[in-house]
Amino acid sequence: MAVFRQIYTSFWTDPKVQEEWTPEDKFFFILLLSNPQTTQIGVYQVTKKQLAFWMGYSEESIRALMDRFINHHKCIKYNPDTREIAIKNWGKYNLTKGGKPIIDLLNKELKEVKDIELIKYVIPSIEKADIRKIFEDYYEMAKNGGFYDTSTIRERVVTRYGDNNNKNNNKNNNKNNNKNNNKNNNKNNNKNNNNNKDDSVVVDKIKQYFDLESKDIEKIIDVFIHTNKGIDYLEEKLRLVKNTDGVKSITGYLITALEKNYKPIPSKKDKNKFRNFDETFTQYTTDEFDAIVK
Repeated sequence: MAVFRQIYTSFWTDPKVQEEWTPEDKFFFILLLSNPQTTQIGVYQVTKKQLAFWMGYSEESIRALMDRFINHHKCIKYNPDTREIAIKNWGKYNLTKGGKPIIDLLNKELKEVKDIELIKYVIPSIEKADIRKIFEDYYEMAKNGGFYDTSTIRERVVTRYGDNNNKNNNKNNNKNNNKNNNKNNNKNNNKNNNNNKDDSVVVDKIKQYFDLESKDIEKIIDVFIHTNKGIDYLEEKLRLVKNTDGVKSITGYLITALEKNYKPIPSKKDKNKFRNFDETFTQYTTDEFDAIVK
């Protein structure tokens, strides 16, 4: 289940939305973008009964709204047999970042889609080439009844810190860097390598601190991705939660710590009488200090 979803404010200023959409249309579409069933890939399972409950409408009204969005606005597709829905332009606004955590999540959710034609429906809106490639490869593989091997995808897919960082490009870049001996390029490559390393250990980093269920780890990863922070930020919050007594929900507290940037509070046991010995006594002369200690 999604923790939160981003909705762009430009939705409200879109000319088509302003002129052609009714208040019910706007309410319905916002629900489709942000309800608890949404996924990172823009294809998810939801029933008309659930939508009716959330909106406070009858199922008949929901059927009318879905028909309007499918045939008039042409911005969603729905499979009544699998009860899966696909948002046409989901990729344009939500699939804009890479990185191992997001790639792992995409691979997992793609495998859960029953109607693969809904995956094909979402692909044209994905502007980030490496992510679109994942969707296209999975669709072709699923269509042909084969198995989808994600191990090669992880090597080819770019992390959030840069593009075209697959094995072949790394080899070529290393050769060029050695030949050119360019200091600036070496510095940039070192930074990229560090960032890629950070991305590759997010899941393992969480497991080093806590033994959580996969669904809880996914929630944490989802929130961490949206913070746009590095692995050090995640580890800081993991240590904070680990060292906090009386935490009832590790997942909930960690998510809140990531979102609100909780800072660790020093334990009373770790506090010294003087936080800096030199700072405390430099105000005294040698004679005054001798008098104090006597």
